[in-house]
Amino acid sequence: MGPVIAGFVSQYPEISLDISIDRGFVDIVEGRIDAGIRNGERIARDMIAVRISDEMPFVVAASPRYLERHGTPQVPEELIKHACIRCRHANGALVSWRFSKKRRMFEVEVDGPLTANEPGIAVAAAIDGASLVQLPLAYLASALASGKLVAVLADCARTPLDAFYIYYPSRRQMRTPLKALVDFLRDACRHARQTAALS
Repeated sequence: MGPVIAGFVSQYPEISLDISIDRGFVDIVEGRIDAGIRNGERIARDMIAVRISDEMPFVVAASPRYLERHGTPQVPEELIKHACIRCRHANGALVSWRFSKKRRMFEVEVDGPLTANEPGIAVAAAIDGASLVQLPLAYLASALASGKLVAVLADCARTPLDAFYIYYPSRRQMRTPLKALVDFLRDACRHARQTAALS
């Protein structure tokens, strides 16, 4: 979101954004917040939601150094022999490492030296060669493109994460600055989709 938000602020210097990141279930009505951004599975039915991303595939990745030292897992079941970074949901529950092969969904119980509730920490540790990591592609794309991380087990990736939406209360009149933000994010999503189709 960083570059997209920077583009919005540049295009609309008269609008001030106050962004708060909270991975828990925040009630935007009670908190007097204009809008929120969540994946579609977590939005209440009484909200208006506008899609601002595509579904995000999950990727398992590790640094070249880690793979050189410990080998590359060929099937998910081999992960029990590897160091894997665990992530936590905002409610404290561990995120399962899930996979899909031939329409069959399954989990692998992984373990490792690090558990984190912040994806950035998990990515940095994987780049440093500590472990394998499983996260949505958006968190890993830059490191994969630069070669700092290498994707593995691509043929059995888990079901993608649902698309993200900007959402706001249906019973509240939309103010002009919020409409500008919603339109900008929707157009940015459309442009990204068109660019990906051409590449």
